[in-house]
Order: sequence, then C-alpha cells, then structure tokens
Amino acid sequence: MWSRKSRPLSIHVRLLLFLGVGLAALMMVLFVMLDRSIDRSAHGYLDNALRARAHAIAVLLESHPAGEALAQLQAMSPEYAGGEHTDFLQLWDAQGRTLLASDSNDAANLVRPTGVPANEPYFYDLALPDLHHGRAVALRVTLQGRAGDAILAVAEEREQIDALEHGLHVALTTAAVMTALVAVLLAVLSVRAGLRPLLAFGSTVQRTSETLVLPSAQLARELRPLADTLNAAFARLSQALQRERRFAHDVAHELRTPLAEIRTAVELARRDAPASPALDGALASAERMARSIDGLLSLSRYESGLQEVQTEPLDLADLLRHMLGSAERVGTQRAVSFTLDAPAECWIESDPALLERILDNVLLNAATYAPTGCTVSVRLVQDGVGARIAVSNPAPELAPEDLHRLGERFWRKSPDRTSGDHGGLGLALAQGLAELLGQRLEFRLDAGTLTVTLADLRLLNLPA
Repeated sequence: MWSRKSRPLSIHVRLLLFLGVGLAALMMVLFVMLDRSIDRSAHGYLDNALRARAHAIAVLLESHPAGEALAQLQAMSPEYAGGEHTDFLQLWDAQGRTLLASDSNDAANLVRPTGVPANEPYFYDLALPDLHHGRAVALRVTLQGRAGDAILAVAEEREQIDALEHGLHVALTTAAVMTALVAVLLAVLSVRAGLRPLLAFGSTVQRTSETLVLPSAQLARELRPLADTLNAAFARLSQALQRERRFAHDVAHELRTPLAEIRTAVELARRDAPASPALDGALASAERMARSIDGLLSLSRYESGLQEVQTEPLDLADLLRHMLGSAERVGTQRAVSFTLDAPAECWIESDPALLERILDNVLLNAATYAPTGCTVSVRLVQDGVGARIAVSNPAPELAPEDLHRLGERFWRKSPDRTSGDHGGLGLALAQGLAELLGQRLEFRLDAGTLTVTLADLRLLNLPA
C-alpha cells in the first residue's frame, strides 16, 4: 500500500495519513448514523402523534354522525376550529367528495391521498391550506348510514419539527467538525510523542557514529533489542575493519624490505649484463609492487589515525599544472595527450601531500588506461563556493554498471589487463584520501567518455 518507486513516505507522514483518513471515515459514518437517527426520531414522534389523533377522530366519526362528531371535536380541540391554523382534517367519501372539513381549512382542501391501505395508516407530506409545510396521515373509516369506506386525513404543521431538525443538524455538523479538528490535533501530538523516542534514537546513532556504541540502557524499552543488535553488529564490523587495516599494514610493511632487496638485485643485474627485456620487466613489476605497498601503507596510516590531515593554503592551478607534467611524461609512451582549462590562480585550503597523491593517481590512471592516441581533458572550475577538477577521457570498454567498482581496490575491467604501471590501488587510494579531506571523487560515463570529478575543494578567502 505504501510502496513507492520514488522517495518513500516517512513513518510520521504514514501515521498521520492513516489516522487522518481513519478518523475522517469514522466521523463521516458517525455523522450519517446520527443524522438518520435524529430524522427517524423527529419524524417518528410526529407520525406517532398524528396516528393517535387520527385513530381517536376515526372512533368519534364511526360512533357519531359526521356533523355532530365534528362539532364535538372542535369543542374538544379548538385548533380545528381555526385561529392558530396548525391542525387540519378533511373527510372524503369513496367518490372523492368532501364530506367534512375542519374550520381551520378556511374553505380550502387538503391534498386527497390515493392508494390508502385498508388497515394501515398512510403518511405523506403536503402543502397545507395556509401554504405551510405539513405532515398528514390518512385512514379508512366506516361512517354510520353510508356504504363504503371514507378517507379521513388529519394534518399538522411540521415547520417546528423541521426547524428543530435543522438546528440539530447544524449542532451535529459543528460538533463533528470540532471533534475532527480535536482528533487531528490529538493524532498529531500522539504521533509526535510516539515517534519522539525513535527520533531520539536516530540522534543517538548519529552522535555515536564514531564510537559505534549505543547506550541501550537509556533508550525506550521497545528500542533496546534493536540497540543491542546494532551494538553487536558494530562491534563485529569494527573488529573486521581493524583486522583488515592491521593485515594490510603488516603485509605492506613486511614486504617493503624484501621488495627493496629484489629491486636492488635486479638493478645490479641490469648494470652488469647486456640489455635484457626480462630484467626490464622484472624491474617494472618491482616498481609497480612498491607503489602498491606505499599506497596501502599510506591509506592504512590515515584510516587508523596514525597520520593526520595538515591543511594549508595552496595554489590549485599551479599544483595541477605541475602534476599534469608528470602525467604527460607517462602518456607520451602511449601517444596520450592532455589539455588543461584552468584559471591563472585558484587558491584553496587543503593538505598538499594528500591532494598531490589524489591528483597523481587520477591523472596517472587516465594516462595509463585511456585509449592510445586519445586526448585527456582536464578542467578546473570555480563556482564561488568551492572548486572542482574534472578529468575526462574516452573509455570504450567501460559500461555504466562498472562505475560503482572504479573505487574498489585491485579491480580491473578485464582480467588480462594485469600489466602496466598501476598496481590497482590508484582510484581506491584517491577516493579514500578524498574522503579524509572532506571531498568527493565522482565517476560519470557519458557516451563512452569517463569523467572523474574531484569536488568540494574549499576556496581560500583572500583579501582584496
């Protein structure tokens, strides 16, 4: 019911909608039921009074001559004699001729009903002789000395009942609206009060995101099992991260010495022997492994807090031009050229060592993996709040589903691409260091062109 392909509704909105619709439906049902009950009660009261009066008049007419019965009735009930014009009666024979009419009719006739049952009263609404709204009941009566049944109609004004019913409807509607408003207010307050522990729990999770320990004893009883489960999961995750960082650091540290010995031995062999492609390949592999180990050590130091970020003012445009020169030397071997679009100066505040390593890895990745003979576009853009660097190059082998894997360690698009100057840590190291600096390294693929963007570079406010 609540599933949506776009952004899902919050629990707060869901509860308010559920309670609001439920209360509205409930109030509507109650209003209809009460309205019908009031109508039945008011009409029933009037119909019962008319029925009792009509039966009494019928008994009087059946036991006395019509004229005598009318005189006696008007003597006992002056309202039929005229004046207030609230009660009326009229008697018709089987042919529809008027046999008797009360003086309150003022020589006017009531509406003669048709289809009156033999032993049942027949109720109907009509316009009275004084043009007021009325209610009437019709009975079949047997008169002395006349064959066939006569039709007796007894009517009464209903405007007082209508006014009472209208007043009750207004009062009921007002009460329903006020009750609905109060119910909505109570629903809002109840939802807020009910969700307050959950919102507090979310704030607690945010505050403890560094320590990864939730104070379950201070939470509501319903949230304690969730907090305990999260604490256990956080503990396992923290232990796994510590083991991974310790393992990467230990392996990288232990491999540095034997790798340096291997590299020295290969260099000595190349110096004492004639040119050998095998020795050149071994030296290139050793250098690539050394860069991978240096990257692992650097990343593990920053992630474990052994080395902290040191920010200072620097000219990003000048640094980018310097880094671009190193990348062009690597790209020359594959006929890959670079173009730079940058202002003369762009002063930012960042860690020069980390930023240089990020740019070096991004540019070296483009120089190494861009197709042979292509051009890599580098742009430095300032938007008033920050700066961003965008490096674009053709990437015909990449697919949109590969973008989320570009920052993974040792991932390569093709398994056979194991040669080259990269150890598979360039973009992963760049992404990790960018996060340490509070920046974003984003990947976008448009029409076969890969764009790596380093965003959120904080500009330095210089005096005019």
